[in-house]
Amino acid sequence: KDQFGSAALQHEYPYNIFCFAEDDWVIQADNALDPSLSFTSPADPNKSPFSGVSAMSIAIGVQTTLDDSPPSFTLLQVEDPTAYNTKIIVTFSLNEAGTAYCRATRIDSGESASDIGINRIIAAQWSSVYSGSSVTIEMTKLENVDPLLTVRDDKDVPFTEQQQYDIYC
Repeated sequence: KDQFGSAALQHEYPYNIFCFAEDDWVIQADNALDPSLSFTSPADPNKSPFSGVSAMSIAIGVQTTLDDSPPSFTLLQVEDPTAYNTKIIVTFSLNEAGTAYCRATRIDSGESASDIGINRIIAAQWSSVYSGSSVTIEMTKLENVDPLLTVRDDKDVPFTEQQQYDIYC
């Protein structure tokens, strides 16, 4: 991490990159099968000079590490489902900026959590962008698609009153 020690790199943090190299001449010379009679072991390996290390660092430039962890929910709740007959409202917050996607399925559909993959949740097209304060997704049907853009009748199914639904986000 720095010139005095080592530590894990931080996510989304800029770093200067320094590359240093040395050859294995000492190892190779000392382990030669048939050294010369006048052979003396080298004191040190040949090392890259600091001017070369510095020039390489400038050529590489500052590199920023990636954020390799997905956002996680810090709040995920469904508002009282008896408050509305025709919609389900999901409120959420994330630990960082991001987009949450949700999907509803009828509880009697035969689908289970193992059937609902990420692509299936995203395909429902119910989403909202989180950027700092709690956000809601207000779902009014199984999938949020324009029926004129699909040939499937079952994609434009509004919620049925007094029907229970599973919500996947």
